[in-house]
Amino acid sequence: MRVFSSGRPDLNRGPHRPERCALPGCATPRERRLSQSGGRTPSHPFAGWPLLCGGTLFQRAMTRKILLILTLAVAATVPAPAHAYLPKGFVGVSPQSPASSSDFELMREAGVASVRLPLNWIAIEPESPLAEKPNWAGFDHEVALAAESEIRIMPFVTASPPWVAPDPIVLPVHSSWQRWSWSSFLRRAVERYGPRGTFWEENPELPYQPIRRWEIWNEENIVSFSERPDPASFATLVRISGKALHRADPGAQAILGGLFGRPLQIPPNIASGDYLSRVYRARDVKRYFDGVALHPYVARAKAMGAQIENLRRIMRRHGDAGTPIYVTELGWGSDSGPTRWERGLYGQAHQLSKSFAMLSAHRLEWRVAGAWWFTWTDEGGSCQFCRSAGLLTEKRRAKPAWYRFNAWTGGDPDIVPRALFGPAGEELEEAEEPDPAVEGVAPAPAPAP
Repeated sequence: MRVFSSGRPDLNRGPHRPERCALPGCATPRERRLSQSGGRTPSHPFAGWPLLCGGTLFQRAMTRKILLILTLAVAATVPAPAHAYLPKGFVGVSPQSPASSSDFELMREAGVASVRLPLNWIAIEPESPLAEKPNWAGFDHEVALAAESEIRIMPFVTASPPWVAPDPIVLPVHSSWQRWSWSSFLRRAVERYGPRGTFWEENPELPYQPIRRWEIWNEENIVSFSERPDPASFATLVRISGKALHRADPGAQAILGGLFGRPLQIPPNIASGDYLSRVYRARDVKRYFDGVALHPYVARAKAMGAQIENLRRIMRRHGDAGTPIYVTELGWGSDSGPTRWERGLYGQAHQLSKSFAMLSAHRLEWRVAGAWWFTWTDEGGSCQFCRSAGLLTEKRRAKPAWYRFNAWTGGDPDIVPRALFGPAGEELEEAEEPDPAVEGVAPAPAPAP
């Protein structure tokens, strides 16, 4: 790796692709031998056979034939190593800033089939619909751009308007007026974007991508998005939401808003497992939702599994083992500190690979139905690590994580130029056009299923 005079490594050199043995089913020759021998170096399977080095020429020839036949027979019975694999459409993106038409085109080329976007009630109905018609224009625009690229939107519905509650993070469940208003808004949203939605009737030229999954609220277990995290109140919101969505579209899926896995301040925040368990204990809630969403933000990818397993254990305990889990936000920043979620340019790429490998290995066991990377670009962002969590820079240039992401999705990483960075990790003005012939620029494709 080239080093600057300051002593810092040149971040423009080095591999942009997954390590050769970072994915399941991949091992060095020595690791493979040890794993097959139970940790011991295996002896030759035919050691001690008397005719290998002695006997007549005929005997030695026959021995070689027998060995060949036995070797082929043994090889036929040994299962092939599991390939690292995530099904088509499993990986999506959760942008933190509005995406343009070209962004959606890039997403499609990168193998993204689903984009998670906020459906802000406060923006669509700033005034009561009894006094003023809902303004769907902004969300119409995003749904249209996504549909043009054959990408499906999964909205998370949030943000109470001022005519309903004094603050957008107040759950609309504390009065009959609030509950009726929320239920009516969800019904109108389905009537707009669902299977028989007026949006599709008004835009017949667009590819038909009706919204079927609706995530209810966002990180409701922390004070950033819920004034007073209260599982019982959220259970009420779930009942109202599930009833409204299923009545408007029997095929709709209501997903519990993404729980922040392990908040730093408890209380007033509530850990995801404790929160979900208390939602179940509120009674008569299971039949109103079809999935549970989680945001397992961790310092290192290996800690993600414990959070998912904990939710799955709680769901089994409450007789809900069959309901899927959705990882609707997952990500790390490419800056180097100060938060635990900022891992540096190559650290971000490495954590992406490790987390996707873990999902590949355990998605069936954990019943994980999808994962959305947070976020698309470094543009925008209201938190410390958010400003460097993108796969692309603000200028739409590729960071190392971009190449790892495309290796998993089967996308084309060469559709954007590679970003160049200075010794302090800052993006330089010039960019490097990708050259697959240069080692470390283009990643090897993800193994086929």
